[in-house]
Formats: sequence, C-alpha cells, structure tokens
Amino acid sequence: MSEHLPNHDCNNFIKKVFLVLDGELPDNDRKLFIQDIERCKGCLEHYDIEKSFKDFINAKFDRKSCSKELKKEIITKISQLQAT
Repeated sequence: MSEHLPNHDCNNFIKKVFLVLDGELPDNDRKLFIQDIERCKGCLEHYDIEKSFKDFINAKFDRKSCSKELKKEIITKISQLQAT
C-alpha cells in the first residue's frame, strides 16, 4: 500500500504528529500517517517518543472531581457576580 503514499516529508510529520496523538485526525488519515512515518526512521522514533511521553503524562494525571456542594457554591457565586 505504500506505493500509494506521496513522497515522505518530515515537515509534514511535525504538523500532524500531535493531531494524531490527540485523536483529532479521522481514522483513515491516521492510518495513512502511520504508514507514511514508518518509511522514515527519524520520524518514527520521534513519534514513539511523543507517544510514550503523552502516555506517561496520562498515566500520572489523576482526574479528580469536586463535590456537588462545591460545584453548587461556585455556580451561586458566579450568578451573584453576574447580577452585580
């Protein structure tokens, strides 16, 4: 399938790598991107580093939610500020 890919452009890789990692490219475009960078060892290594870093951050990031009471208090204070 790589014969259908355009010539590899490392600058194009830089523009798309974060879109791919953030899931902002359609699935078909993501697959073509991966096939494209597999032809360039430097881009593939860079992609792997960025992906590993993003995975590490996501694993360490602990999402916490505030209590319903705190949410209600915040909404009340915002409403009061908007009224003034």
